[in-house]
Amino acid sequence: MAAFRTLYCGKFLEFVVSGTWEFVRRPHQADPVGIVAVTADRRLVLIAQYRIPLGKICVEIPAGLAGDGDTPESWKAAAIRELREETGYAAQDMEYLTRGPTSAGLTSECVTLARAMGLSKAGEPQPDAEEEIQVHEVPVEEVPAFLRAQEAAGRLIDPKIYAALYFVGGGR
Repeated sequence: MAAFRTLYCGKFLEFVVSGTWEFVRRPHQADPVGIVAVTADRRLVLIAQYRIPLGKICVEIPAGLAGDGDTPESWKAAAIRELREETGYAAQDMEYLTRGPTSAGLTSECVTLARAMGLSKAGEPQPDAEEEIQVHEVPVEEVPAFLRAQEAAGRLIDPKIYAALYFVGGGR
C-alpha cells in the first residue's frame, strides 16, 4: 500500500494523495451521523438547506458531524445534538442502524445512521449561524411523492433518505 501525502489540511478537510489516488478525509475523525426520525404519527422528519458546493437546495435527513467542536463526541451524542439543532426535535436515545462510506472514491468518511427513539418536539430549530434549514414532516407513505415533487422543483435529493425509508419500512 502506498504512503499518504497531505497536500492541504484545513479545519474540517484534508486533501491527500496515495500513489495516483487523490481524496479527502477528516483530519480529526469527525465523521457524520444521519438521523432517521419518525414522529408518533409516522411522519419522517426531513430538512432542506442550500448546499454551497452544489449551488442548490438539498433535501436530506437531519445530519451533522460528530466531534466538530473542540471536544470529542460520540456518534450518539452528536445525533441527539444535531437533531435538536436542525429540527427542534429531541430524542431520548438513538439506536445504531448502520455505518458506511459516503463516497468511497472521494473520501475516507463514513456515516453512521441512527434511529431517533422517544421523539418529541422540544421547540424551534437552533441551526448554526450560517445554516438556513427548512424542516419538513412528511407522512412516511407520502415521502416518495414528496421527493419527486422536490426534485421536479429543482432540488437535489440525498440518497440517505431512501436508506431511512428502508429502516422505517416505507420504501416503494
